[in-house]
Amino acid sequence: MNTNIIQVTYNPGASFQPQGIRGAVAQVDADVVELQITARGRIEVQGSSRFFVAGKDRFLLTNSDSIPAGAALSITGTVDDSQKPYKLKIVQSKPLSK
Repeated sequence: MNTNIIQVTYNPGASFQPQGIRGAVAQVDADVVELQITARGRIEVQGSSRFFVAGKDRFLLTNSDSIPAGAALSITGTVDDSQKPYKLKIVQSKPLSK
């Protein structure tokens, strides 16, 4: 089994589009095993749910209770795009300086 890694970079203001990534990968007879993102944004709280918001994109957080809401962050995490809102598991986070 071969493992290939692709990197997609979006311009500021563009939306995350996993279906486009999956479609491109399928054209070369391959499968996406994991979607990993690095993004800048903030954590917002809505009721009992926490979201990572980066530009137009909102990801439902599956972890991150220890990360404070509101502060600007750079994160790395894995995305489950099987349903909307997409679910994000943050693996690493770093506050952004002002």
